[in-house]
Amino acid sequence: MTIGEHVEELIHRFREAFRADPTAAYREWFGLQEELNDEQDAATARALADDLWALLPELTFPSDLQRARFQHNVGVFFGTEGPAADLARSRTAFEAALEYFSAHDDGGWRARTLHNFATALSNLGQTRAELQESVTLFEAALAWRNEERAIARGVTRHNMGIVWRRLAKKDPDHATEHLEASAASLREAIEIRETHGLPEGRALSLFHLRLTLEAAGRGDAAQASFASAASELDRLGKTGSAEIARQHEDRPR
Repeated sequence: MTIGEHVEELIHRFREAFRADPTAAYREWFGLQEELNDEQDAATARALADDLWALLPELTFPSDLQRARFQHNVGVFFGTEGPAADLARSRTAFEAALEYFSAHDDGGWRARTLHNFATALSNLGQTRAELQESVTLFEAALAWRNEERAIARGVTRHNMGIVWRRLAKKDPDHATEHLEASAASLREAIEIRETHGLPEGRALSLFHLRLTLEAAGRGDAAQASFASAASELDRLGKTGSAEIARQHEDRPR
């Protein structure tokens, strides 16, 4: 019997668990969502997500800080591609978290929320306005994720490179400048990750830089560096990602 055949029982159990201790329940709930994703049980994943969303307003927390962190985590979940992805829900949760963190000057959590809100818009946004909003939120996160917090900055600059490239497709009149911004952002991420000894992150940023160069019509430079990215990913044991890089490298120009 599959997990999905117990959906009503699961919904009831998680309702009780969330009412008793939302933070602990969320950890278990999120782990189950990952299992459901592996099993490709989209119907159960959505049913549990819908029920949590309906339950959210009535949940109680020991402090407003814990509520804000919970809202942040819910925003991340709904802002990630998957069967229960929902940008409107993600936005609502992130905005609630930001309202608290902006008022209480918790710089690290505010920057994290800005970054993850921007990532949700990059993941799920379909309009030029949504992708432009993503860039704006990433830029706001960088005010805290400065050179003194280089590793976090590298993550934000990497994700910015991706959304700039997506924006180039939605805003073709300004594609050249968007792709230049994408390349600059990814180059900074590569430099940070190399400086701090993060080879896997560096290889991933290198791969995305080459996608940007390819989109900009710089195929020769992109092709040479897809090979470099593939070699680095192979060395790190990321054979699936390496194969993707090789497929780009071998694509006819």
